[in-house]
Amino acid sequence: MYRPTSNNEWLFCGTLFVQALVVSLLEMLSWVNPNIIQVQISYTIPIGLGILIFACLYEALLSLDAIHHRNNISLAAICFSNICVFIYSCVQYLETRDVVTRVRYEYDGLGYSLVDSSKDMWKIMRPAALVVLIVLGICSLVMILGAYRLQQEYTWMIYKAIHGSPTLRLRYLAYEFYLALTKFVFFFLVAFIVEYNLIDVHFEEPEYSLTMALIPVSFVVMAVGIYSVKKELKWAMGFIILCFLGLIEYLLSRIIILCGTSLRAITIAKGTMLLFASISLALNILTMGISILCIINFNHGVSKVNPRNSMVSQRAFHLQDTAYTAEIYTFYV
Repeated sequence: MYRPTSNNEWLFCGTLFVQALVVSLLEMLSWVNPNIIQVQISYTIPIGLGILIFACLYEALLSLDAIHHRNNISLAAICFSNICVFIYSCVQYLETRDVVTRVRYEYDGLGYSLVDSSKDMWKIMRPAALVVLIVLGICSLVMILGAYRLQQEYTWMIYKAIHGSPTLRLRYLAYEFYLALTKFVFFFLVAFIVEYNLIDVHFEEPEYSLTMALIPVSFVVMAVGIYSVKKELKWAMGFIILCFLGLIEYLLSRIIILCGTSLRAITIAKGTMLLFASISLALNILTMGISILCIINFNHGVSKVNPRNSMVSQRAFHLQDTAYTAEIYTFYV
């Protein structure tokens, strides 16, 4: 795994790892009795916590991948993703408050309380939930600053790697977009499947098993897609496009169901499910379009571009003469 080297890389990656650590520690709260799993509404809190922790850890790992490949699009995608996670945490804050309030005085079929009704757990949980929101907000701002600085560094490296060719730059940009988008398609799809399957489907077979099987399948599709676009395998990319079409059809069907009038549409986490499904659908459509563009660009020198071989020090980057710097700026604008 690549380790950050420059101050800007440490700022960007360090912020994400600190965020993941703080959120993971604060979100691991225990306030329910074991028998609460008998009530469907109880799944919203642990699932929400799990998704939030997974998101922070996944973004932290993606930050290392982004700086390893000098991918400016990945940097921007991580910042966008973290803003979405912040919005999700705001929704989760409200949902947690409602769930804790509703189950405080509820009992299971044998007459045992679902939670410790002698305590107002929301007063205990609220400070940690607020701290999570504050941490995510501050880290998002710091992350954007770090990504902006790294973008300036990597732009120069990419410029050297493509030898200043505008045509090759556009082709390499499509390649960067594909590598970044396919990793976030997987994240938002997993977040939707976990929440939809455990809360809405709620272990109803065979839909539960079939839907859960989409997680390993989508991971394989992501891995094969990344390998294929790097090796410029047209036949494999054709298969990946068919997989994207299948995912688009599946997500559209779930969105229609959630927006309909069936029992599946009456769910306590409908808002967050639609958020994840909509983002995943949009990213799938965009990634499929970019993958077609990548296929068109095969055998045009994109696979030979390696910004890591064009690494220059930050000092050398700032010591370029004014005219040459202006040329680079004009080239990218």
